[in-house]
Order: sequence, then structure tokens, then C-alpha cells
Amino acid sequence: MSEPCLTVALSNDFFKAFGRLPEKARGKVATFISKFRANPRSPGLNYERIEGGKDPFIRSIRVDQDIRCIVRAPDEGDTYVLLWIDKHDDAYQWARRRTCHVNRVSGALQVVDVEAAEMAVGDAIAAAVSEALANQTPPSQASGIATPVTTQIQDKAPSLFAHCDDDQLMLLGVPEALLPAVRAVSSEEALTRLIEWVPQDCVDGLILLADGKPIETVIEELERQRPTAIDPSDVAAALDTPESKAEFLVITDDDVLEAMLSAPLERWRVFLHPSQRRLVERNWSGAVRVLGGAGTGKTVVAMHRARWLAQQQIRSSTPGRVLFTTFTRNLATDIRANLTKICSPEELQRIEVIHLDGWVMNFLKNQGLQVRVFNEEARDSAWSLALDVAETSLGFDKRFYQEEWKDVVLAQGCRSRDDYLMARRVGRGTRLNRQQRAQIWPVFDALRAEFRQRGLWEPEEAKQIAADLLNRGDQPPLFAAVVVDEAQDLDLASFSLLRALVGEPRANDLFIVGDPHQRIYGKPVVLSRCGIDIRGRARKLRINYRTTEETRAWATAVLHGLDFDDLDGGSDPSSDYRSLLYGDAPLVRGFEDPAEEQGFLVSTLRQLREEQQSLASTCVSARTNKAVEKLNGLLQAEGFVTRVINADESDDPSDPALRLATMHRVKGLEFDQVFLPGLTADQIPLRRILDGCPDQLSKELFEQQERSLLHVAATRAKKRVVVSFSGQPSPFIGAS
Repeated sequence: MSEPCLTVALSNDFFKAFGRLPEKARGKVATFISKFRANPRSPGLNYERIEGGKDPFIRSIRVDQDIRCIVRAPDEGDTYVLLWIDKHDDAYQWARRRTCHVNRVSGALQVVDVEAAEMAVGDAIAAAVSEALANQTPPSQASGIATPVTTQIQDKAPSLFAHCDDDQLMLLGVPEALLPAVRAVSSEEALTRLIEWVPQDCVDGLILLADGKPIETVIEELERQRPTAIDPSDVAAALDTPESKAEFLVITDDDVLEAMLSAPLERWRVFLHPSQRRLVERNWSGAVRVLGGAGTGKTVVAMHRARWLAQQQIRSSTPGRVLFTTFTRNLATDIRANLTKICSPEELQRIEVIHLDGWVMNFLKNQGLQVRVFNEEARDSAWSLALDVAETSLGFDKRFYQEEWKDVVLAQGCRSRDDYLMARRVGRGTRLNRQQRAQIWPVFDALRAEFRQRGLWEPEEAKQIAADLLNRGDQPPLFAAVVVDEAQDLDLASFSLLRALVGEPRANDLFIVGDPHQRIYGKPVVLSRCGIDIRGRARKLRINYRTTEETRAWATAVLHGLDFDDLDGGSDPSSDYRSLLYGDAPLVRGFEDPAEEQGFLVSTLRQLREEQQSLASTCVSARTNKAVEKLNGLLQAEGFVTRVINADESDDPSDPALRLATMHRVKGLEFDQVFLPGLTADQIPLRRILDGCPDQLSKELFEQQERSLLHVAATRAKKRVVVSFSGQPSPFIGAS
């Protein structure tokens, strides 16, 4: 009779704890796991029950004299789950508070700290009581009776989830043991405290419900379906659900396990949130658009999607490649490096990673077209000659013509006078009649002629020509699928080219990821006007895994009062966006004198260096290259070893130096601490550009981009943001 098949899984929490162990201890744990996986029933393993524990299946195993592994071990059955690893006393303390059970409605395996969740809600309720006591009015002299505070709170603030029954909440991922705590939530503050302790797979649902969406709509939007039959004792089946795969790794591949143990902090390589996994591992009927705020894992989802598409092609022996493209060269470089961590060599051969402008340049050169990269001297020379034909009676300056060229002619692909006469000018503050447009066009005609004589092409024009060449031929599409990151910064010409790259609409052709709140380059685009139909395939990621809730709230407040699109003509609110991490609130300091501000920056960095022994994960970011150069000189003079991350290079994580970069350059990067000095009214919004805007609408659009830029810079911080200024502060600081 053959031996039953053993299943051994490791939890996400296990890898977190493993990563905090000393290096020597990690080596012993790796050896232990190998032996445990070979035979978890070995007589040499001494399983000990947890005295005072909440779950009889959670037990301890001795790794060495100091280290204990916490495991869910069945009395009968063949599925073992390693939950935690720590020093003896700390491991037992962790185990006493936890339960590990199968959710009887969703079918997922869940580890719950019931006590912590109840305490979090209790703290929020206690805070509400204290606030009510402080604001309570004296009893009326007529009655002499005061309504009890707790009654007032209950009357004013019913549970946010009172309209949901228990099974509906459990289908969304709420463990049965946490139902009382969830039902006690009656405010946003209480929810914010609670979501730190509930399983991640239910956070999306709780956020949407708190945002006012009906339970039926939330279940449909999150695509939650109740399994037909659930056996609460079948842990192996539970581990196979999307929700469980976000928290547990079933060990079937020694190479994967070895990679995870060698780099436990890079858990994103294996663990995907259920909402992320549903986006990645699915055959979509057409183009998909995924929105998500900073830190929600959009790029991780895009990388895993590219890998999944490559895997499907390999398994089905289908020819073709996947293009992974984005707006900037630097981000493409980072993505290429990270794909090597999750893809096999065979999968990597199926994926081409390049920023879109770079791909276009290569393609056009291969087609025999003379294409040169723009430089400012050549551009200015062409503009000077083109403006010689401008109609002076119109009274428009160079800045107006340049913005009209960029925002209307290039943005809408106007190739002729007739195209320009018919073009939409939404977002342009200066009204033009048909005659004025006709008088303006000769300038653009002359500009284009000057560019061609020099072999120069605007990026938008180059993409148009590339799309024309692709659409003209009768060859099959160049790529089987395209994955796009940072889509909010792409323009109409870019999306039209992407459609041409994959040909006529079909299953799994386009996977588009972006966040309009982080748009720092382009302007809104409507995908449907580019031949990209996302109806029924528009999704959103809502959980921030990178920044603390305090930083997220501050950075989101910078954008308060602004409206953002959803890449397809609709709106994208930020009210359903939360962080799972908590920490220090951003520190904002103002000074009368720049020297005082510089002294504060230097002393704070020195203190941080003493505490952490390194500033490798700290970045000082400023609005302009000139400001970065000045800060770099100051810090080097004060004895700091620095590294400036320039626009044309990627960061080197092995360099222990303090980082400096512009606010544009830090896009796509992350650091433990981010310092944003010099945020004065002249620096952000950048005064010299703002004053040159030709009309009020143009100024408002620029200010919105500048707010998004500050939002981007602040959300690079995983632990804390430090903001400073001297003199008059940026108006955006007051908005937050």
C-alpha cells in the first residue's frame, strides 16, 4: 500500500518572521524545513501543544535550543502548515493568540488574532466615548437627566455592516471568530484600526461596504462565489483557494522554496493578494484596465501577468511574444531586473521589456526611416524659424503655440489643416474660431517641415507613423499580448500604437495598469477612442502595501478637491483606498531662514544614520535638478556619502550611500524614509513655469500635475516622510 501524499505549506507570516532571524539561525531553519518536509511524522520531531492556546491544532516544534517553529499539525490527515518561527518565548506568545481554521463559507484557510482585532475595535470605541464625553452638553435643567454617552454613540453610529448577514461577510473573507469585532465597527476610524488585524482577503470588501456600496454589488464586483461544498477539516482543499494562495505557499518545488528562503523579504514573488491573483491568472475576453493607488502592487500584478501569459504560450506551444512596456526607460530597466526573479529562462525569452519610445525608435530605424533623438537646441531652432510665419495680429506668444502644438495637434494626431480645424480643444483656456485656427496652422506646417529636414520626429508623430506601418501591412501582429505599466502617462498616439501592435481585439491582448492620481507627464486619454474596449473588464486595486496609513492619508489630502479620470472617460475616486501599515505621521517643519532648514535636514539625517547605521534606504528629493545639485553639495560638505540617481540610470541597491533624486526621478522607486526639503511657494508649483502659462485653465492643469508630483514623491516612503520649507510654504502643504 502506497504512502498517502503529504502536503506541507508555509505561511506569509512565516517568511516575515524568518527574515528577521539572525543569519546563523536562518541556516538551521532551512535545514529543519528540508527534514520536516521529507517526513513531518518523524519520531524525532517533538510536537508540543500550546498551553493556554486558542487552537488545539497549533503546536510547537523544536528547531534548536532557542528557536521554535509554530505549525498547524492535524491529529489525523496529511496536511501541515508552518505558521511562524521565532525564539522560544516569543513563538509561544504568538501561538497562544492565534487560531487557524477553514472559513466555512469562503473555503479559505485563515489565521486570526482574535484578541488583537477585538482590542483594536475596543480602542476605537473607547476613543469615540472619550470624544463624546468631552463634547457632552450638560443635562437640561428642565429634565435634569443626561442621556448615557454609550447610548448616544449607539444611536448616532450604527454598525457600518448592519445591512449584511453573517454568511455574506464570511463570503467576503471575514472569519467567523471576527464577526463580533466587525459588527462593532461604527466609524471609519474603527475600520482603519480593524483592517490591520483581519485577513487581507476581506479588506477590499469591508472598504467598499464602508464606502456605501450594497453588499450584493460588492460580492459581484469582487467576484466572490460560494463553493458548492466545503469540508472545514480539509485543509489541503482550502489551501487551493485564491484567498489561501495569497497567504500560504504549498511546497512543490525545491527551487522556489530555496529562492524564498534566500530572499524572504521579496515575498511579492510568490504571494499575491486574491484580488491581484484574480487579475493575473485568468483568460480575459479582451483588453483589461487595472487602476490602483500608490503602493497597491500594480507593477507586481503586471509582471506576474506577463509571466502568466508567457507560461500559457509555452504550455500550448503557441508562437509569439509578450511586450511589457511603460513610459520611462528607468522603470523598464527595474522591471526587467525583477522579472528575472520570478521567471524561468524560457519564460524570459517570451517577454520583451522596453519603454515605448525606445521600441518605436528601434522599429522605425529597422524600417529604414531616419530618426534622431530631440535635443533642446534643435527644437528651439526649428520653433524660431516656424514662428517667423506666425500671424502677428493674433497676438499669441511662443508659449501659446507650443502648448497648442502639444495639447491639440500632437495629442489628437492632426496631420493636416482640416484635421486641426476639426480637432477638439477641451482643456485649452483660449477660445479659437475657425478663422483663427486657419491662421495658426501655417506655423505648425512650417514647424513640421523644419523637423523633417533635421530628421527629427516628435514622440507622438513617431508613434503615429509606426502605427500606420503596422496597420498597413497584412502581416500577423508583432506581439501576442502587451502589458502596460504607468498607463496614466501615455497619450492617444501611444494607445493607438499598442492596439496596432496586437492587431484586432481578441482575448488576452492588452493588460493596462495605471493610476491617474500619479499622472505627472501626460493628460487624460479615453481608451475607447483609441480602439481599446474595456467594458466589463475594468478593475481596481484598493489596498496599499507600501506606505503607512498616515503617509497615504497625507499624500491623498494633497489631491483634495481634484477630480481624476479612470482612463476611459469616467472618474476614479480615492475614498476606497487604504493602507494596511501604520506608523509615524509625516513630519512637516517650517523655518524663517534657509540656513535653519538646512541645519534641521543635516541634524535629522545624522540622527537617522546613528540609529540605523546606514542611509541606503533614505532619499532626499527636490523639485528640480538644480535643487538636487545644491543639496548634494551641502550634504557632501557635511560629511555624507551620497548617490544622485540621475534620469538616465537605475539605482544600485547595494550602494550604502544616501540617495538624492528629483521628484520626477523617484517615480517607481521606494525608500524607508523620504525627505522633501525646500517645499516653498516658488518650488511647487514651480513658479517659473506657472507664470508662463498662457491662461487660467492652463495654470490649473499645471497645478494639478504639480500636486500629483508631490503625491508621488511622498508615497515613495515606506516608513516616514519629512517635509520642510523656509519662508512661504507651498500651498499644497496647507492642503494636506
